[in-house]
Amino acid sequence: MTLRIVTALLAGLMASASLAQHEAVAETETPMTAPLDPIDMLLQETEDLQATVDALRAALAESKLEAAGWRRELDELRQFIQDRHELGRDFEQYKAIKATAQRDAQNRRLQEARAQREVREAERTARQREFMERRAEREAELQRVQNFRDAGFSPLGFDVFLSNTAFNYQTHDGINARFDWTPLTGRFLRVYPFSNRVDFSSMTVSGSVMNTADEIRDIGIAVTFFDEAGSQVGGEIVQVNNARPQVPYPFTATIVMALDRPFASASTYVLYADASLSAP
Repeated sequence: MTLRIVTALLAGLMASASLAQHEAVAETETPMTAPLDPIDMLLQETEDLQATVDALRAALAESKLEAAGWRRELDELRQFIQDRHELGRDFEQYKAIKATAQRDAQNRRLQEARAQREVREAERTARQREFMERRAEREAELQRVQNFRDAGFSPLGFDVFLSNTAFNYQTHDGINARFDWTPLTGRFLRVYPFSNRVDFSSMTVSGSVMNTADEIRDIGIAVTFFDEAGSQVGGEIVQVNNARPQVPYPFTATIVMALDRPFASASTYVLYADASLSAP
């Protein structure tokens, strides 16, 4: 019904606007003046009609909103009358029970939300604690390795460390020529004393092995040497039985080298590091 009224009102306004426009044109025109441009007249009428339509749409939207509010209140009133009719004198008690049930449901929702927040907070705290513990363990391990490095030992893996290793060659001058080399860089540090008559067919290797695990272990380390082409020219297996924790075990080994010059590179790695069966 509201839509029909609005439609009729719109049609009336449009007709009135058109009539007024024609009357105004008729009054202002004289035989000596030219008539207005029809396109301008149509554009002006269109603008006027659009303004009217916008105003009517706004009024219609407000009316619909107001009608929706009245319908909602009407539905609530109908439900109230129905509950009153069905429950009679128990209606007040029904409303009280319903309100109590709603409060209980709201309290349960609040409790569940609080419990979920507590669970999430506990999980977040546990993750943070675990992260901090792992970081502390990593930092402690890095510091432990750094302490051994400062003492001249390099990690080989499996909690086995090797000291900086010295390599000695005999010379035809009756003196020894010593080469210092580190397993991490694979480079010689120095050779002394200088000699042009070094016997590279035999080399003496010396160093120390350290077991940093918490148990007594039997340890085997392989030391291999290569020439510039990557071919193995010598090697030695260093074995330390019943190696106690944090104790350096010196070793010395003489290796026959298949090379007439110093080796180009070396590889040192752990063959085994097992708990000692004969430990006291």
